[in-house]
Amino acid sequence: MTLSRQLIILITVLLVLVFVGTFYISVQNTRAYLESQLESHAQDTATSLGLSISKHMAEKDLATVTSMTDAIFDRGYYRLVVVQDMQGAPLVERKLAVTLEGVPPWFIEQFPLSTPIGEAIVMSGWVQAGKVVVQSHPGFAHRQLWQTSVEIFRWFLVSALVVLLLGLLSLQLVLKPLRQVEQQANAIVNREFPIIETLPRTLDLRRIVLAMNRMSTKVKGMIERLERLTEGLHRQASRNPVTNLTNKRFFNNTIKNLLASPEECSSGLLALIELKNLKEINENHGYQAGDELLKQTAEVLRSVSKSLNKSYLAHLSGGDFALFLEDMGVVEAAKLGPALSSALSGLADTSHALSQDVGHIGLAAYNGSQNLSELFSQADMSLRTAQSEGPNSWHLYMPGELDNSSVKGATDWHTTIKSALASDKFVLQFQPVFACRDNTILHHEVYVRIKEENERCEAQLLSAGLFIPHADRLGLTPEIDKMVIVKILERLRKEIDDNTHYAINISPICLKNNAFFAWLERQLDDNSEISQRLIFEMPEYGAVSQLDDVNRFIQLIKRYGAAFSLDHFGRSHSAFGYLKTIKVDFLKIDGSYLRELQASAENQFFIEALVYIAHGLEIKVVGENVETEQTWEILQQLNLVGGQGYFLGKPV
Repeated sequence: MTLSRQLIILITVLLVLVFVGTFYISVQNTRAYLESQLESHAQDTATSLGLSISKHMAEKDLATVTSMTDAIFDRGYYRLVVVQDMQGAPLVERKLAVTLEGVPPWFIEQFPLSTPIGEAIVMSGWVQAGKVVVQSHPGFAHRQLWQTSVEIFRWFLVSALVVLLLGLLSLQLVLKPLRQVEQQANAIVNREFPIIETLPRTLDLRRIVLAMNRMSTKVKGMIERLERLTEGLHRQASRNPVTNLTNKRFFNNTIKNLLASPEECSSGLLALIELKNLKEINENHGYQAGDELLKQTAEVLRSVSKSLNKSYLAHLSGGDFALFLEDMGVVEAAKLGPALSSALSGLADTSHALSQDVGHIGLAAYNGSQNLSELFSQADMSLRTAQSEGPNSWHLYMPGELDNSSVKGATDWHTTIKSALASDKFVLQFQPVFACRDNTILHHEVYVRIKEENERCEAQLLSAGLFIPHADRLGLTPEIDKMVIVKILERLRKEIDDNTHYAINISPICLKNNAFFAWLERQLDDNSEISQRLIFEMPEYGAVSQLDDVNRFIQLIKRYGAAFSLDHFGRSHSAFGYLKTIKVDFLKIDGSYLRELQASAENQFFIEALVYIAHGLEIKVVGENVETEQTWEILQQLNLVGGQGYFLGKPV
């Protein structure tokens, strides 16, 4: 019950108690006054009549006595008028039945009036001649008592309504700061930190508002300082101090994690870029000139990588740079080589380059079969070949064998995906996400596969890492996401356990598709009773580039109770500040932070700080790619909500 309602009830109860007490006292006082008036009235009448008939009683003129008695009695104010002789025998007796009109019987019963008897001695000289007995009629007194009570009640009712109205208005004004404080507290929970500018005049409320303002400012400052500290430490641990690019260790961890996750990356391209004369520039022009050349190189490489999706650029050491591109095939490599070569040639015009031969590029295609060491070796072989081919040249190393699925052309992939959609060849697999606290299942992540036959007519499942990049380029991803959502909704309608939740991966491309938004809203509205059991996941690198679209998407799904999760968090090196602008429910830490976690104090600190920040923003943190028991134990110690990986459960 709200405070305002409690206060209204309290005021109403107090008013009722005051009314009951006041009404009772007023009625009783009026009643006592009327009874005394009745007594006085009867006694005065008895005395007056006794004096009037004294002479006639002495003369034994009974007719005159009767006439005078009737004259008084006929006025109607008396219930009983009796003239008695000395023996008490009535000489004249007049009675009037008590009838009360206009007064409810219950009122008469609750507030009876006593009618005292007035007596007077009739004298004949000095001798008593008789006695007069008079009793007033209570009807008029009861009617007056009833009218007085009604007037008191009406006056109180009007006064009570006025007081309640004024009380409500006053409460609205007095409690307005409390509502603002409530909104402020809810805003803090929702990762916003407003300040109430208008302070209430009530001193107690003013102190509460000031305290809340200070708390909001403090919490905002604490979270921002922690974010800056964590980002600073993370930057020091993962970036090169000269070029501000990802360093070798972090780059290797990220790419190793990608290569170990065919679900995410089944093809790609690694480029090694090496500056030729950095050592001579340092010796002849100083390290400042060398650092300037490194910064310029980083800038031109960054400009090339910005135009490419899912690119990872790093400064390995000295004059060595690396660029890895997900889902890029051999055909695209033929375009990347000249672009990088042109970028290096442009550096020859700077004052720090000693010659037109700035550096060389070695490219190696990843087809899903190599590990990181092998891929680096192949790129290095290409680099050595490029160094022998001329200034700023590039070379592509071609693996001896390529998987047939990776060399399909755009037309083949279009046919494969459209056929799978038409003939329902898509298969869903589910990987559980376990709670760190008690090892119960939080939800299942949904993976999509294409079932097809190879050349030997054997059934095989193509992972999403193979066909999703092509589906993105062909504009077929929204159709695949729709298919997955429909299948999961059908599954949920048949699910016996109401606690089962499914996490569905949504492509960032879908957020640009208004038709997809309209379709999704219809699906959620038609299945509103189960929509709250859905979690929509999106990779961080796709979300941070279109925060407005992500906010729009989150607002849509949250109207139906669904949750939102950011996948591969930490891979994009984005600042944490954007988490305050979108209402994320889950963060999945990228697997590159979890591999060999027991040997990395920096990654443990980063995860612990991230969990602390996320808890303050009411975001649940989950670790992905949990492959060992040691990693799982560390995650439990770091207070993560859950974990996911082959050690805990494979997709089935």
